[in-house]
Formats: sequence, structure tokens, C-alpha cells
Amino acid sequence: WSKYAKRKESMITRLSKYLALVVLGAVLLGAVYSVPASAEEVVLNVWSRQDVSGPLRAGNLITAASRLNKALKKEGSETHVTVLVRQGPASGFDDDALQLLKVFGIGKGPDVFVAAHEWTCAFANDGFALNLEKYIPKYPEHFDDIIPNLWNSTKCGGQRFAVPQDADARMFFYNKKLMREAGFNSAFIENLPKRVLAGEVTLDDISDVAKQVVDKSQAEYGILHRPSKGPDYLMIFNSYGSSFQDEKTGNLLLERDKLEGAYGWFMRNVKNGVTPANNTAMEWGTIRKKFYADNKVAFWMYGIWDLGTNAFPSFGVPSDEMAFNNDWGWTATPPVMKGGKPGSLTHPIVYVVSGNTKHPDLAVRLVGFASAADLNTNHAVTTTHIGINRSQANDPRYQKAWPLLRATELLPFTKFMPNHPDFGPLNLIIYKGLQGVEQNRLTHAEAAAFVIDEAQGQLENVIVK
Repeated sequence: WSKYAKRKESMITRLSKYLALVVLGAVLLGAVYSVPASAEEVVLNVWSRQDVSGPLRAGNLITAASRLNKALKKEGSETHVTVLVRQGPASGFDDDALQLLKVFGIGKGPDVFVAAHEWTCAFANDGFALNLEKYIPKYPEHFDDIIPNLWNSTKCGGQRFAVPQDADARMFFYNKKLMREAGFNSAFIENLPKRVLAGEVTLDDISDVAKQVVDKSQAEYGILHRPSKGPDYLMIFNSYGSSFQDEKTGNLLLERDKLEGAYGWFMRNVKNGVTPANNTAMEWGTIRKKFYADNKVAFWMYGIWDLGTNAFPSFGVPSDEMAFNNDWGWTATPPVMKGGKPGSLTHPIVYVVSGNTKHPDLAVRLVGFASAADLNTNHAVTTTHIGINRSQANDPRYQKAWPLLRATELLPFTKFMPNHPDFGPLNLIIYKGLQGVEQNRLTHAEAAAFVIDEAQGQLENVIVK
């Protein structure tokens, strides 16, 4: 893992250059495979962002074409598949999805595309995403190994319209050195993750531990969260029961009492000196330095990728598993009540087959080959993402990337953001409510009312309970 952490940037750069070369030469694939004159040449167009954090999302589809063609040849088919990749310049997955919806809207579009999972239903609702329910059982060799809970991120109306491409995990990181300094014994510290999983430790218990660490150690802060809109703090809203989506209609859902509960937890943390009132105004670099390097933060809500991306290479956190475990740890999000279920949140990127493709079976098989455990591990260990297949845990490369292997244990019960295109704007409203609560401009009840009022004013068909 240390090797991957130290060489991650250069490795991703090489992968990006590799993919650029492959895409440039994709039109020549037919010649590479010496296609017989009588063969049926099928071109499958792929849409993907130019994304240095995940060049193999598209690259694995190109490799998959080779495997698909070998399978077709073995089956006696004269069909030959060529993959052409179009890489767009969109700055993020939201912009990319909006651009692609416009392309589909004028009757064009790819056969396969890469998207953030929350956009799946926007494509499905307009017929631009293929319903995969009859295809997934048809090819168990490709899809049976995928971690079952990840399929929930691809569903619209209970049906699967995409295939998970990768995952991540969000959790509470904690500083064991500060906990020891505050007087917590080794048994308490080491057993904390297991007790959270067992429902023995609640969110308020974590806040109480953080308060004691601030009072009895050099820590300046008990609990920090991200200083911008994003998924991590949503774990708390999930724990208080908010799913943000109505199962029957698929519409966005806001439940006042559950919003008040989550905002109340953040409000108590500020009032008790656990979280600073200016958390949402802090710089990312400051938070990382305070937590990783300066030993000034007890808990930080964030994601597993940050270890390989920042903690190991830039802030001196040891990448050796044993050394890391001496002074650092992480736990799932605790439940609200004792006996409750733990939580986490992941944000999968997905492969989607177009509902307009003329070759649905071939496109699904292409995605299936691209989802192979070895190819997905290539992506996972070079970009600090969690693999989608259960069997990847047996890959020596994945085992060396021990944070990914351990974080995979959170996926069976992880939650997802709603598959709804308006959740991004809603999340911004939720974040503004969080700012108001922490800066003492809104009470927890006023924040809930603010979110409901703003959402009903800005968004369509929001259900309020």
C-alpha cells in the first residue's frame, strides 16, 4: 500500500496517457484483431469524462472489448466489436450528465456511458438507460460476484438500470493518541468499532467521547466534518432516518422531525464545544493538517480515499497497517439509539447502457467484461477506490491496499444518495441549513423549516411529511 500511496500521482498520470493513446488508436482496433471480411463489425460508442482520478473507467471498457471478441470467436460468432471512447471536458459528473442528456435529447448519444449513480434515474425516466433486469441474470459470470448492496445505487422504481463501477466508504476517523491522553484505556479504544457495529455506541456517545478528549488532552476540536457541500455529513441525516427519497414515487422526500433530529446533533456539538462554529468556513488543508499532522482533532467524518490521497503521502500518517493501527482508527457511523444499526455512505460511479443502443446484448456483455475482478482491482488500487466484487478481497494487490480491504466491510450496510437529479440542489440547501445551525443563526427546528421552505420553492414535486 505504501508503494501505491507514494506513487499514486505518477501512476494515474501514466494511466491517463495510456488511455489517451488507446482512445486515439481505437479506430484501428478492427485491424488489430484481423477481422475477417465476412465478419459483422459492431462499433460501440462510449461516453466518459476526462477524469484523471479514474482513467480506467473508460480504459477497462477498451480492454473488455478484447475479451468480448475472444468470447464471441469461441462461440463461433462472426461479430467483432470495436469500442470508440469519447472523453468530454466536463468539470464534474453533474455537468457531464447534463451535457449527455442534451445529446440524447437531439437523438444522438453513446451505447455505453459512465455516470455518477444519482443520475441513473434521470436517464432511465427519459428512456436513455436500458433496464438491465433481464440481462443481469443472463450473465451470472459477470454480475453474480458484485457486492449485493451496491446494486441499490443503480435502481429506479426497484429495477436496475446500471452496473456499479466502483465505490468508496465514509466513516468517523479517530486519533487514538488523543484518546489515550484523555484517559481512555486500550480496551475502550480498540473495541470502539466493534461496539458501534453492535449498536452499543450512539452518536451522542461519540460526541461525549469527543468532548472528554477536548477537555482532557491537547485536542482543539472534538469532531470535524467537511467544509463544503458533499455527501459525508449526510450520514448523520441517514442515521436519524432521512432517506430523502420516497420509495413509491421516486420523488424527493423531506421529513421534518428527522431533519430536526440531525440538525439537533450538530447544534449540540457546537454548544458543547465539540465542533467549532466555523467548521464550514475552515480550509480543507487546515482540517487535514489539524487532524493528520498536528494531533488536534479527535474525530473527523470523511472518506477512505483520503488516506492514500493525502494522509499517507502528504501528512506523515504511517501507511503500514500495524503502525497506522497504533495511533489511528475508524468506525462506522453510530446509530442514534442503542441497539440501532450502524451507517456509512458511498458514492458509486456506474456504467449505464443506453436505452437507444442497437446492440443491447453486446453492450451489456462489454460492461460485464469491464467489471471483471482483475480489471476492477486495477482501477481500485491505482485510484484508492473500493472494488465492486466480493472476490477482489482475494487479490494480493487488493490485500496490500489494506485500507480498501478493511473499508469494504462497510459496504453491506452502506447508504447512498438518492437517485434523483435534483438532489444536488437539495443537498446545497441542506448544507446551508447546517451552516446556519453551527453559526447559531438557526435552531435545529428553524433549519428544518428552512430546508423545507427552500426546497418547495426551488424544486418540483418535493414530498414533505
